[in-house]
Formats: sequence, C-alpha cells, structure tokens
Amino acid sequence: MHVYVLTKDSLEAQGIKWMITSQLREVFVETGDSISKYRKDMHSRESDFYVIDMDLWSVPEEILLPSGAMWLGLSSDRTFQTTYRALQHKAEDLLFRPFQPEHLIKHIHQARFRLRNEKKKTPQLDSVPNAHFTYEDLLLAETYPSTPLLLSAIVPANRAQGTQLVQALEEFAFPSQVELFPFTDFILVIHRLTVQESLQEAYLAFYASWKRQSHTLLSIYLYESHGELDIRSLYQKMRRFQERIFYDGYDILSVETEDLTWRGMDPFLSPIEQRMWIEMLGKQDVKAIRQWLEQDFLTLEAPYPDPEMVRIRLTSVLAQIRRYMSANSIQNGPLEKQYHQLFQDIVREPVMYHIIQNFGDFTANLMKETSLVESGTSNFSDKVRTMMESNYWDSNWNLAACAEVLQMNKSTLSRRFSKSTGKKFRETLQEIRIGEAKRLLKETNASLEEVSRLAGFTHQSYFNTKFRASTGQTPSQYRFN
Repeated sequence: MHVYVLTKDSLEAQGIKWMITSQLREVFVETGDSISKYRKDMHSRESDFYVIDMDLWSVPEEILLPSGAMWLGLSSDRTFQTTYRALQHKAEDLLFRPFQPEHLIKHIHQARFRLRNEKKKTPQLDSVPNAHFTYEDLLLAETYPSTPLLLSAIVPANRAQGTQLVQALEEFAFPSQVELFPFTDFILVIHRLTVQESLQEAYLAFYASWKRQSHTLLSIYLYESHGELDIRSLYQKMRRFQERIFYDGYDILSVETEDLTWRGMDPFLSPIEQRMWIEMLGKQDVKAIRQWLEQDFLTLEAPYPDPEMVRIRLTSVLAQIRRYMSANSIQNGPLEKQYHQLFQDIVREPVMYHIIQNFGDFTANLMKETSLVESGTSNFSDKVRTMMESNYWDSNWNLAACAEVLQMNKSTLSRRFSKSTGKKFRETLQEIRIGEAKRLLKETNASLEEVSRLAGFTHQSYFNTKFRASTGQTPSQYRFN
C-alpha cells in the first residue's frame, strides 16, 4: 500500500511516516511539504491513500485529488469552512491537531483492508452468470450484471458491530446467492434474485434474528435492478440511500423504487435569522430556541436537502452561539468542552435528530451558565455592555430603556458606565452598531438600507454619516474595499 503525506511542517510529515510504518507492515509512505512537490509526485505516481494538511489548501483548486481517492484531512483551523471543504471532497475523516495517533492508524488500516479485499476483475464476468463481483467492480469498473439483482445497504447504529454483523449475514440462510462488501459505514449485500417479496420477508426475518443477538439498531434499504445500470452506478445509488440515515434514523427496513436526489438550499443564516438568534439568546429564551431548531430542521420533507448543506447550516447557527459566549465572556471549562463536542457532533453524528437534541441541551446549559454569571461575577459595565450586544438592533433601544430594565436613574447609569469604561453610553452603543454594520457589509449581500435597519439605525442618511465619521469611508466604499 502506498500512502502520501502532505503537511506544511516537514518534521510533522516525518513523524506521521514513522507512526504509520512502525505499526503497519507493507505500507510505503512518501512525504511532501509543498504544493509544487505534491504536484510533481502526483505526476509520477498516484497513491492508494492521502493524508493532506488542509491548512495548505488555501483555495479548492490548488489540490486535485484523483477521482475516487481515499484521503484524510488534517487541520489546526477549527472552522466550518475547513470542515465544509473536507465534506465536499469526500474525506474519510478530518482530524484536528492535536490528534490521537490511533485515529490516524485506524483510517490507514481500514483503507488497507479495503484494498486487500479488491480482487482482480475476471474478463469474462459478463458472460458468466454466477461470477463474483469485486471491490474493483464497485469502485472503478463499468461491469453490467448479466442477471437481475437485488441490493441492500445495511447500516448499523454502532459501527463497532460491523464485524459481528458481517458474520451474522454470512450465517443467515438467505434464499439466494449472497455477496457481502463491508465498508466503514455500511455493508452492501448483492443478491442474484428477481423475487423481491421473498427477500423482503427474508430481511425481516434476519433483522428479528439480529435483535436477539445484539442491541445495535439497523437501517436496511432494498433496491431491485434489472440490468439498466452497471454495478458501480448501483453501488453509488446504494451509498446515497445510506446517506439518508441522516433523516430516517435507525430501526427501519425500506424498499426503494426511485432515485434519491437532494434539493438545493442556502446553508447560511440570513440577516433576519441572525437577528432572531441574537434576540433569543439575549432574552435567554430556551423554549424559543428549541422551537426554532425543531421547526427549521426536524420538519424537513422529501426531497431533502443534501445532509452536508444541513451540517453547514448547523455550524452557521453554532457561530451565533460562539459570538454570544464571547460577548458574555463565558469561559467555563466544562461548557467550552461541550461546545467543541457539539461541533464534532455536527460534523460526524449520522442522525440529524440526535444533533438537534444535543444542540437544545447545550443551549439550555449555556443559558443557565449565563444566568449564574449575571447574578454573580459579572461587573456593572460588563452587564450594561451585554445588554447593548443583545439590543443594538432595536433603533428605539437607548439609555432610558437600559436604565428601566436595571431599575435605576438613567443619569446614574450614564455616570457609572462612563467612570467604569472611560466611554459614554451612546458612544459604546454606536460602536457596537457600526461593528455589526461592518460585518453585514462584508458577509452579506443585504442592501444599504437593510444593513442600516439591522444594525439599529433609524434612517439610512444618519447611518451613512455616522459610518463615514467612524471609518473614513462610505458604507459602499467599505463593502468593496
């Protein structure tokens, strides 16, 4: 097996090479520390597996992976842009530094196992009805089956049960010839049989038998083919069905008759949605947050959006959470750990329902922590600024509104805030509004009028004047510079 390691740090590349070769035999590792060397090496030889430093991948077109290449991403940048690029190009996984060596070795071992199980294609396959398919047929060749097939994609809720599941399938008495192809995330089963009803009954019996020996739930998708597609296209079709676990969850047996296609969606929050999140978090409205998450994600209907786009949208929501935590100076160790775990769930958890549950639980814990901060360690100026961060979008919110909530005289409030921060209340509020306007101008296509309104300014002309006084540029000049 040939592995190519591309990292910007040559010492790290050598360390990864030693790590792989010291634990796995018959694995040749080649390293590179620049895009130019990578392209030169790629020109001379393609590898079986790639380990690529995503921090070198500044633009998508810089690295062209071979079609269908197995690869693993490394990164120090925990952002959803990096995650999206890895998902988009079908990475086996994305490891963030520092990572556990066993995680890397596990992926190399799985890739080697997959390669070892690929047999050489028999040239007479099309003319021999009972010839076996190979991994090469599934991944590379264009072999047309000579008989009708029924395929099943079997997805265990616990991937660690894969070996036991393969053994159970091998031992079960299916009423047809069975060919098993285990993958990391599911098992593909191919039957040479045209009677779908008997196999559907057989799978019901198999699942009942499986439940008697394991608590791991399964999702099983069945699809019948009559020779209109080659075996590689059928494999790709079954993998798409397997991806629908994101919406379906586990403990199902589904007979599929149509192709699965994803509909398009904009994965990023609109300015209006961003404002809604600022308001919900500012009010610590856990009920409204849960309702928003359930309405936005759990009411989706077929045709569903691509799960990868939904994951990106979830990270867009998570970005609002991070801004809120930063604005409130929440640095609780356990809560920070929960935040990073939620990010990992968004990237890797197979079922969306579980992600939404975890998201709701995290925000509830966050709101509880915020209440403790506000009642305990937060000083006066921090509390006032937090109120500004939560209400700046309301053009009618001002010193008087803040004083009313705090139940104090507005003159006293103004004097105490100025003494504590060295800035006037109005100046600080305007800085926050100008800061939000800058973000909207750079990150959205909202009109200048809408930017003005969302940032909390009553009139666009007043907004233009204050923005220019603060930045030395008009809003239009700032957006395009």
